[in-house]
Amino acid sequence: MDIFNMTATQIGQKIQNREISCPEIVNYFFKNNKNKSNSYILFTEEYAYEKAKEIQEKIDKKQILSKLAGAIVSLKDNLCTKDITTTCASKMLLNFSPSYNATVFNKLENAGLILGGKLNMDEFAMGDTGKTSYFGACKNPWDINRTTGGSSSGCASSIASKEAIISLGSDTGGSTRQPSAFCSLTGLKPTYGLVSRYGLVSFAPDFDQIAPITKDAIDCANIMEIISGVDEKDNTTLSSKYLNFIDENFDIKNIKIGVCKNFLDYSKNEISTIVENAIKILENLGAKIQYIDIDIIQYGMPTYQILSSAMATSNMARYDGLTYGFKPKNSTNFDELCINSRTNSFGVEVKKRIVFGNLILQNKDKENSYYKMALNSKKYIKDKILSALNEYNILLTPTTPTEPILLTEDVETDTFLVFANIIGIPAMSIPCGFTKNGLPVGMQLISKHLNDDLLLNTAIYFQKHTDFHLKTAKI
Repeated sequence: MDIFNMTATQIGQKIQNREISCPEIVNYFFKNNKNKSNSYILFTEEYAYEKAKEIQEKIDKKQILSKLAGAIVSLKDNLCTKDITTTCASKMLLNFSPSYNATVFNKLENAGLILGGKLNMDEFAMGDTGKTSYFGACKNPWDINRTTGGSSSGCASSIASKEAIISLGSDTGGSTRQPSAFCSLTGLKPTYGLVSRYGLVSFAPDFDQIAPITKDAIDCANIMEIISGVDEKDNTTLSSKYLNFIDENFDIKNIKIGVCKNFLDYSKNEISTIVENAIKILENLGAKIQYIDIDIIQYGMPTYQILSSAMATSNMARYDGLTYGFKPKNSTNFDELCINSRTNSFGVEVKKRIVFGNLILQNKDKENSYYKMALNSKKYIKDKILSALNEYNILLTPTTPTEPILLTEDVETDTFLVFANIIGIPAMSIPCGFTKNGLPVGMQLISKHLNDDLLLNTAIYFQKHTDFHLKTAKI
């Protein structure tokens, strides 16, 4: 029984049916995990074996924990795990072991999931390629010469290379949806506040959201049931109207989808053709399709870069070499310590964002500052998207305008993704086809606040009638 070919939901069901045990799952996971795609920074083998025994005892006593109890989960290495190193893929935090768990990790443990390891990522989640990690780039299992996307690169490459079952990452500007598209996986960015951010090492707190990457939409829905909900440690969390994300009576014939034509036109021809074919499938299944234009593409990335860099600069100020983090030797005063610590431990991308953020913040109070213009642009984007969502249940775009780019290329591929983060609404990417080169293509679905269940059920319905998500890489 190859657990890497199974979903977390299937594994949970087999454990409940006594077809396999938690210790057997853990043993198979570590015995067959070679980290071929450089997805893992750390394996938590000793922890996992102990936890497997504990979970199995509870299951044997019929203390059913959740649908996913006994499945192994892998976490992006910016989620705090008590007494387990959390590096954010940076030299700055190589030896940092938090004294507490992220709320989502506590919820996963309580639901009976078992931590398999911490996953590689762009340093401090700053990047969209997976190349900025101190530990080296992840390899895309579909073509090792191409990027996995980022910043949740290890979350996607680990599953696609059959070295993980299910993963949790973070999405600040498309960081789970882009790698999901590039690795033929399902990735959801939940409504802002639906999942607690407590214990997530922050990049841009107004945009950050903990988010799952999974093999299919059913796994995505089942893990959302576990991790969503109010948290007293995070005052931005929302009281959700539901905690059951799967509707067995869902009918796609009731769904009106607005296809963003200008996003298709912006994409490469092959990408837009593949997405158009997926749209025809949705239409044949009964969804109401209408093509629309939303004039926002040119405003997304500048708005995101300005606001996120300003927030990142403030967040990164805590890394001074004094309280925690990399401590260089032979510093004679605090200024020297801080300069040496940050110079020697931050990578190029992090330094660029800090410098840019400081430039933005220097004149943010001036009437014509970039910061104020970005805030005005944010409002414009919000008004445009929410106006469209008053007419349509879902907006549809390609997830990315290109196929996975070569590791040697520097092409902006998250152009369509930042909008959902800017205004805090849910969005997800699902596999919808492959290029002539055999590379995956994703389709993005966007909806109103707290319509995460609508996106998930639409994706589940689509995946019941297609097999794009079932095809695997041959790494």
